[in-house]
Amino acid sequence: MAHDPRVREVSGWIFEDHLARVVEYIAMLVRYEWSDLDDGALEAGIASTNADLPRGTWFEYPVVGTPDLDLRIARDHDGGTLSMIISGEFDTVLAARFETLLDLH
Repeated sequence: MAHDPRVREVSGWIFEDHLARVVEYIAMLVRYEWSDLDDGALEAGIASTNADLPRGTWFEYPVVGTPDLDLRIARDHDGGTLSMIISGEFDTVLAARFETLLDLH
């Protein structure tokens, strides 16, 4: 599969306790209305993940907004943190916002 240069990716980690706040903010930035159903899906999907395993095994969740995003999240079992990858076709301004969000949480 060829690499699509339009697709950007931002990655980092967040404290597990900050997950709801972080994903709600990500959703707001792309005009997606986050709900309790989304929270439930994340909690159930992330439970058995392991950040030490390949990215293809991490929990993946679509955020259908402007632009569409894919969140890939896995639990770091040693430290109460989650690794997160945000991917999609977004500009450098939105990429910087995502990077800042991950750096702060």
